Amino acid sequence: MRTVKAVGLWVGLVILMWANCGLAADGEEFSFQVNPGRVLNRIDEKVYGHFLEHIYHSANNGLWGDLVWNRSMEIAGTGGLWTVEGDELVQSSRSTDIRLLFGDASWGDYEFSCEAMKTGGGEGFLILFRADGDNYYWYNLGGWGNTRHALEKGTQGRGRGQVGRSMNGRIERDKWYKIVLRCKGGQFTITVDGEEWLSYDDSSAHLKGQVGLGTWATQARYRHIKVTDLAGKVLYQELPQVSGDSMPDDWSSYGEGSFEMTGNALNDEYCVKVAGSGSAEAGIEQTPFYIIPQAYQGSLWARGQGGSLIVRLLDGERTLAQARLGKVSASWGEFKFVLKPKQGAKDATLQVGVRGGGTVWIDQVSLMGQDAIDIGGYRPDLYQAVADLRAPIIRWPGGCYASAYRWKTCIGPQYKRVKYPLNLWDDQDTNSYGTDEFLRMCEAQGVEPLIVINCGVLNSTCGAGPIVHPSDMGEYLQDALDWMEYCNGATDTAWGALRAKNGHLKPYGVKYWEIDNETWGAGVEAYIAKVKEFAPAMRAADPSIKLLACGSGSYDMNWNRKLIDACGNLFDYISIHHYESPDRFKEGPRRFEAYIGELGNYISQSSNPKMKIYMSEWNAQSTDWRTGLYAGGLLNGFSRRGDVFEIGGPALFLRHVSARAWDNAFINFDHTGWFAAPNYIVMKLWWDHYAPERIELTGPDDNLNVLATRSQDGKTVYLHIVNPDNTERALSFGLEKPFVPASAEFKYVAPGGLNARNTLEDREAIQIQTKAASLNGQQLRLSVPGYSAGVITITSK
Repeated sequence: MRTVKAVGLWVGLVILMWANCGLAADGEEFSFQVNPGRVLNRIDEKVYGHFLEHIYHSANNGLWGDLVWNRSMEIAGTGGLWTVEGDELVQSSRSTDIRLLFGDASWGDYEFSCEAMKTGGGEGFLILFRADGDNYYWYNLGGWGNTRHALEKGTQGRGRGQVGRSMNGRIERDKWYKIVLRCKGGQFTITVDGEEWLSYDDSSAHLKGQVGLGTWATQARYRHIKVTDLAGKVLYQELPQVSGDSMPDDWSSYGEGSFEMTGNALNDEYCVKVAGSGSAEAGIEQTPFYIIPQAYQGSLWARGQGGSLIVRLLDGERTLAQARLGKVSASWGEFKFVLKPKQGAKDATLQVGVRGGGTVWIDQVSLMGQDAIDIGGYRPDLYQAVADLRAPIIRWPGGCYASAYRWKTCIGPQYKRVKYPLNLWDDQDTNSYGTDEFLRMCEAQGVEPLIVINCGVLNSTCGAGPIVHPSDMGEYLQDALDWMEYCNGATDTAWGALRAKNGHLKPYGVKYWEIDNETWGAGVEAYIAKVKEFAPAMRAADPSIKLLACGSGSYDMNWNRKLIDACGNLFDYISIHHYESPDRFKEGPRRFEAYIGELGNYISQSSNPKMKIYMSEWNAQSTDWRTGLYAGGLLNGFSRRGDVFEIGGPALFLRHVSARAWDNAFINFDHTGWFAAPNYIVMKLWWDHYAPERIELTGPDDNLNVLATRSQDGKTVYLHIVNPDNTERALSFGLEKPFVPASAEFKYVAPGGLNARNTLEDREAIQIQTKAASLNGQQLRLSVPGYSAGVITITSK
């Protein structure tokens, strides 16, 4: 119902009544009735769960407290690892999106030919042409998990996408392919071994640019590289020049000598070789480090011929601390050190130097502050940011990351761990943060862990391309069962004994296990077969566990219906995903709440009506105030559907600000600190005022998104209010007896505009404010600002 303004003396009384609430005299009052005595549904606390995925340096170089980036020297980045061997050009990194451009940017029409051979990895070749900055083409041969070939076009400001038809096919290993690319105006043709594979006519073509070669998660060799004009005149016929020195990402060299990212590493593929040119010091360095006056414990591994090692921290030219490590030997050995700077620095440099000439191979460089060591190895400020959210449950390790994750390579001593096989969304994790690091954090913070297993389904939904499963990685089901035993088994089991050896005697007791992530690329039938294979075996191993299966992306009820009909009796939760445009902060929550209802109705008629819904990935794609309004509205929707909805988990959780995409994270950080996004602030506000029972609320059908809950003892009522309009609203709430209100307080966020956001430079542009609400008997009144989200706390007498 609505109460409309009156006239005369009554108007004057209304003006006086609302003066303390800051309402304009001509405001319209929206009236609600609250019945604390009528409970409509329970709300599970796991609605306020979270999701930690290893992308954008959320774990390695984020939550995990080792300060060194790319400590194992494995990551070559988009520059790749190019060398010349005889008459062949060799690319030996398995990173993604690797490109080597050469030739003249003024070239227009030409024919580009080469021979190419795949020597390792999961895909094929990138043949680039008309490349000029962000404008380029490439023929992706053996892309999408080595399943098809297609032409992709990159355009400045619009990214890259496929153009023209694709062709099913694969690139075989250790076989030379003769490739010829021809471009004339907007007409492009590629032939392989004399057979035309693809052609395309682009009406809005890039008309000039260099040629290039590249790979995606693949190692390759190229030879007989040649470019001619269309009349046959040779424009280029040689091997492209590559740098004599090659360095892994995040590292640079200093001093006189030669530097090379090379094989024969300690325990993975690569390390760095430093060859001094005399008695002067030469070495590798990395910047920036945020240093405070405290002890920093470090370690590195080295082997070599002659030379001794020194490590130091520098602030510009000023030495903060250093340690001499002594001479290296022919075999790999660990060098531990402690640096104790007496002064701090915001952008310090770590150097590892070789003195006295000789040749030294360096690997696994690590540095951790005592403040991180004291809390188990986590970065203190980010650990506290996570702890302050008091997550009741955290899903881990992905996401897309889970679909190529091999947990057995990520336990035990840090220096023995190997890197994640893909460079996924600005991050190729060195797996410092594995099962024990995650579960110890959950244990310390009182969090229920939820683990996502890799069931071996090809996943082609990730933004970094397909997930490739090497054929030599063993059986996925046995890996899952072994993982369960490692987490939950007694010490007289093989994996439980190893867990105890790794420092955790007592079983972790992991209850929630999800069978992979976003398996839509494989098709629902293939995934149903996996659920039927995995779920019975996992439940037989431990009948007490809860199993979760991959449901829809966005509003795909077709997937959900088929999955539930085929095997819904085998799992306890259906795990759905949806990411919303931030412009839909108002209508988006209502739309998805309706979808939860639709899915819930289908579940109620299924063979497993007790199944619950888990929204394991949700967010609005922004860090401005729109995402705060969206978060509040969606959380209200989750609570209203508490009859079928039990667990939530937004993404992203943590994100380094250097990331090139997905600016939606709750916790945003660099090496110096972090700031909370609006979704963090609103979700914490909602969770800090959680109550387990939704109560009856009646009122106007308006854009206002209002939820009423009460505490278990019935003594406190919470009203969660989202006003998604740029209009201040006058609200009144009548509270039915026997609940008698004694006090009321409104905590809210209203930054004044949709573009408001926190940053590292201004971390409190968006913050919580507090004001009292007016109580008169059973009636509560207050005004809520436009574009606001807040909670009224009402306590009873």
